Amino acid sequence: MVNSSHHAERGEKIKRSLPIRLARGAMFTVAALAYLFVSTSLLLFHGPYQSLKNYFIQSLDTTMHGYLLKPLSLWTLPESEIDKYKPNLGIRGPSALPTLVDYSNGTNGHSPTSIKMETIHEPTFTAYVMFISPPTRVEVAVTKYIGVRGETVSEFVNDTGAIAGINAGAFQDSHHWRGTGGIPLGITMHNGQLVHNDPSQWNDDPTIGITNKGQLIVGSYTVQQLRQMGVTQSVAFGPVLIQNGKPVYGINTWGVAPRTAIGQLRNGTMVFVVTDGRLVNGVNDLGASIAELRQLMLNLGCINAANLDGGSSATMVYNGKLINTPTDVLGERAVATAFVVMPN
Repeated sequence: MVNSSHHAERGEKIKRSLPIRLARGAMFTVAALAYLFVSTSLLLFHGPYQSLKNYFIQSLDTTMHGYLLKPLSLWTLPESEIDKYKPNLGIRGPSALPTLVDYSNGTNGHSPTSIKMETIHEPTFTAYVMFISPPTRVEVAVTKYIGVRGETVSEFVNDTGAIAGINAGAFQDSHHWRGTGGIPLGITMHNGQLVHNDPSQWNDDPTIGITNKGQLIVGSYTVQQLRQMGVTQSVAFGPVLIQNGKPVYGINTWGVAPRTAIGQLRNGTMVFVVTDGRLVNGVNDLGASIAELRQLMLNLGCINAANLDGGSSATMVYNGKLINTPTDVLGERAVATAFVVMPN
């Protein structure tokens, strides 16, 4: 009876002490995580590793989650310092009007109508490249729900009866809901119609346009200048990567991320490029910097090229299939505009 009573008493003590032990364990875990977070934040934002700090801030600030920089830095990072890393889309090259070229009769050295795909593996990203000829097949598609919400690239392709498409220009989320993509920014044109142009939203940052003869135009131009050149399709983004055969420098880092770009070869072939990033397919898909994207477009032979909206917007669709792996948690992100390839 003594042993039985002793065991019962011991069991009762264990039961009473278990919640206390669990609470202590939870408190220790929370304290350890808090210490880890604080020490990591201080080391990252105020430690000796300036290149790591630059990489982290630039990469996060080019996403729609840049607002997290302050809490992640424990509110020790002043707004003035964050502003130093904000994207500068205004790198646009010379403002002189380019020499106009007629590509409406096809592209030299290529079949009259063709789409060719190529995959390029770089150390930190995978690039999906599409060559389109003739370039007059490329049009701008604008969300049919403008002012309310955007559409995915797959929806744009289906709506227009296109063969392929990539995401295109800048946009503003409607009703302050992140990811809705309902309002295009900058000079936006579709088949000669001016769909949107609010200078207060986009100032004189670059316009990416296509003339009625199939020539890609990249730079800062007014609506009047675009009309003068015969531009019928346009969106706004940047920076300009190559203009009139010359690389345009000014941004060499801007973090690494999934990227989308458009370019044109000397023979007129239009080039779409989308890269993966943010480790979506493993450690070799960290992303591309602007300098790496510029060099890629140069290596492909582009004489004009511009960076388009990237990050979780970066999407390429071909023959009804998603070619890249978007990083948005919902898959394809809704955007305001896309470049689509129409049947010839």
